Amino acid sequence: MPARYARERGLTWRMVLAMAMLAVLYGLLVTPFFQISALWGLVAAGAVVLLLVAQIGYADQVALWAMDAREVTDDEEPELHALVDRLCMSSGLPKPRVAVADTDVPNAFAAGCRRDRTVVCVTTGLRDRLETAELEGVLAHEMAHLAHRDVVVATIAGFPAFCGGLIITTVSGLLLGEGRPAARVAGVVLLPMVPLAALLFPVSLLLDLAISRHRELCADRTGALLTGRPAAASAALTKICAEIESAPAAELRGLRPLNGVLTVPARARGRAARELLSTHPPVEERVRRLTEVSERLASGRR
Repeated sequence: MPARYARERGLTWRMVLAMAMLAVLYGLLVTPFFQISALWGLVAAGAVVLLLVAQIGYADQVALWAMDAREVTDDEEPELHALVDRLCMSSGLPKPRVAVADTDVPNAFAAGCRRDRTVVCVTTGLRDRLETAELEGVLAHEMAHLAHRDVVVATIAGFPAFCGGLIITTVSGLLLGEGRPAARVAGVVLLPMVPLAALLFPVSLLLDLAISRHRELCADRTGALLTGRPAAASAALTKICAEIESAPAAELRGLRPLNGVLTVPARARGRAARELLSTHPPVEERVRRLTEVSERLASGRR
């Protein structure tokens, strides 16, 4: 990690714990197949590994596709590239690709599990509404995620939910598929996996929550230290939150597949249960933490 980025030991330990729990979870996922036969178990283990490798290798492309975003060149978005270049020079990070999503809701995200396939994406609404210092603050926040490497753990942590959905969908399709005897037999064979698949969803959520809120606070702090302007990051968060609250529901739905990695999740506020299970801390808490960083910087402490 570049020297300008303070090591976040709490985040590191949380990521290690999450990875250990994921390893146990993946083991539980393939164990029933080994009980059927060694061949089934090896096939299941191989399928999990292949899907996981594919997800890690193409996480950036999947994220861009989900947002209908496109990569932009220096000629197309000179200001964005200039800000990213400046942050890279300050931090020592390799330059990520820069992308823009054509939506009026202001937001941003970083994706990519490999150093050579990272990308930072902003929406047109974010680019058009924020002042330069505020935009730099948001970009610094996203690049802090890349520096901390927490995007890798966040990507892998979401994989159990994907597997669970795949199992449930497959069993449902087989059991209801055109009445073919072979399909029904296959559905019965996989039927014991349904309870485990149903368990994957809340477990995956808990694993994500174990690191997600903390990683957002760490990225806020690291991004503020990188730019030296925590107040600009606070102003950006406040603006983004206000715009999301007033945005049409149809536009918010387009962002929700990536809620876990957005700077501010694209959802309406005010429901206690939803706030409790949110992957992000409340914006008010993030602004308060950034104010503390500003006070420390003003007193000469980091």
